Amino acid sequence: MPQIDHNSRSVLRRGIRSKLAGDALTLSTAHLVGLLTPFITVPYLARVLQPEGFGLLVFAQSFALWLVLVVEFGFDLSGTRVVSRIRQDSHSLAKTVLGIQSAKIIVFFLVIPLVITVFFTVPLFAQNPVYLIWGFLYAGSRGLTPNWYFLGQERMAVPALLEASGKVLATIGVFLLVHSPEDGWRVLALQALGLGSATFCMTLWMHSEISWARPSLMAGFQTLKESSGIFVFRGASGLYMQANAFILGLLVSPSMVGFFGGAERIVRAAISLLQPISQAFFPRVSHSVLKDTAEVGRLLRLSFFWIGGLGVVMGSTSFLAAPLLVNLLLGPGYDIAIPILQVLSVLAPIIGVGTVFGIQWALPMGLEFQFSMLVLFAGVLNILLALILVPSLGGMGMAGSVVIAEALVAGGLILLFKRRGGRFWPLGVPQHDELQSTYDV
Repeated sequence: MPQIDHNSRSVLRRGIRSKLAGDALTLSTAHLVGLLTPFITVPYLARVLQPEGFGLLVFAQSFALWLVLVVEFGFDLSGTRVVSRIRQDSHSLAKTVLGIQSAKIIVFFLVIPLVITVFFTVPLFAQNPVYLIWGFLYAGSRGLTPNWYFLGQERMAVPALLEASGKVLATIGVFLLVHSPEDGWRVLALQALGLGSATFCMTLWMHSEISWARPSLMAGFQTLKESSGIFVFRGASGLYMQANAFILGLLVSPSMVGFFGGAERIVRAAISLLQPISQAFFPRVSHSVLKDTAEVGRLLRLSFFWIGGLGVVMGSTSFLAAPLLVNLLLGPGYDIAIPILQVLSVLAPIIGVGTVFGIQWALPMGLEFQFSMLVLFAGVLNILLALILVPSLGGMGMAGSVVIAEALVAGGLILLFKRRGGRFWPLGVPQHDELQSTYDV
């Protein structure tokens, strides 16, 4: 776990008592509730659906999760950043809400031709169209969420609890309605309906504070243009995060997708615990970056301690406990997933470091172009490596491709941080006068 100096310890003590710590705790608690649902359902689904049926479900979910990133268009970050800076200005806030909501609706409808193309070109979806339909609806139900509005104002509790409630309801439905390998599509349907309900409630709540206005094509396209940099980052990152099982399914049998997808689910579930901590830090860093670089440095050290440290703990645990985790969570017949899980466990510390230098530093500093280009290169590399490695190594080849891509992003961000004048000990950013000359280059 990363070491911290005396000043950082005092920052930690103050941080524990701060609103930031409260926000992180709220998000983590709600996220933990949501996280328990896959730990409850995955063992059941892996056994009931069997490797082939489970692989088909994971394949469809992987594509759906990538579509979520497309529909979100990076507004979970760019929208949060904007709202954090204008939250006291009701007029600007209303304009931002109109622009982002209009933009998301535009993207949702633009995705439809892509989904139709996938139906005609991907055999697994052509043979199982119900999975594609519900995957598309799941992407809409999750991608259209206005949680960025609440995160930007550091009002974390109710949105997080609404999403967790939707996941819990979907979990209950899984045990009631999924009983055979042919029922896998019902999982997607239940998840779409559960998260759709949460999104609907959040949207009503937002418009109880911001008057509803008719969606505007002009405002929507202008907002899409302004947020295109972060969208490239989000969409490209999905090529080596959310879309791995989908890429694998284009090259191997559904059963192998089930082995890889099961291992990846375990690792990603652990890594997702970093998300609420990152979400709590991001609006605070974005709010401070133009006013107090010393505060940015303190927040960066604090986030590195928690996010980086937890990444190391999660990675070590996943590697050492891989046989136990696979047997417990996936059950008999999934032994092939054990070495895959051990390779993927390296992702936890790598992603922890990448999150600190990417989400908590590069994006608040306005370096989304550099970040996006780095992520885009890694996404393309992941696909190329998969095409080379998967035919001979199967799931292990896909796991290796993902690790290399994530390591490239984390390493590139560290180099960018150093080039832009960042300090590694104690971790910090340049002061305002240095900052201006450094970031205007």
